[in-house]
Amino acid sequence: MDPVKRNILEVALAEFANFGLEGSRIESIAAGTHTSKRMIYYHFGSKEGLYAAVLEFAYRIVREDHIDPPDDLSPLQALTQLAGYAFDNFSKYPDFIRLSLQENLQGARFLKESPSIVQMNRATFAVVQDIVQRGQGDGSIRQDIEPMNVYINFIGLCHYHISSRHNYQVLFDYDTSTPANSQSRRTSICDAIVRYVRA
Repeated sequence: MDPVKRNILEVALAEFANFGLEGSRIESIAAGTHTSKRMIYYHFGSKEGLYAAVLEFAYRIVREDHIDPPDDLSPLQALTQLAGYAFDNFSKYPDFIRLSLQENLQGARFLKESPSIVQMNRATFAVVQDIVQRGQGDGSIRQDIEPMNVYINFIGLCHYHISSRHNYQVLFDYDTSTPANSQSRRTSICDAIVRYVRA
């Protein structure tokens, strides 16, 4: 990707994640980049065009380090690895979580216009389906397990420590971002997912 465009997208991701589409300002984004407001409009056309590009960028970068579990892993091991990847990638890009929450508040207005984002997520869900089916085939996963419930469970658990971080700091003086607490959450999530599906 063109480094100028990537710089704009990275700065805009933080702006949109914190303030949403309506609350964000192109002037603020330009001030944080190595370019100008005019160049932002040149590359993306409008504030809405930039937001749509940032949304797709965010969904792509959160998957940059993702590797599908190898086929030689058992279904339970593969599911543990997949949940661990999600936890690590969400923790690495907390602005992705905040942006996805902003988009959800808008009724997924821009997601509806992005077939590539839909395709990315459905590809991940297909991996979950395959793991569950393999586990049901070899008897390691319960027959009554629905792949969508597995997917929603681990995705939800893997982003909750980010979306609610400040609440937990105030309510319990508990910082989910410290290395020890983060590792503890990761371990407990992987354990919970396996216990949920195990036959």
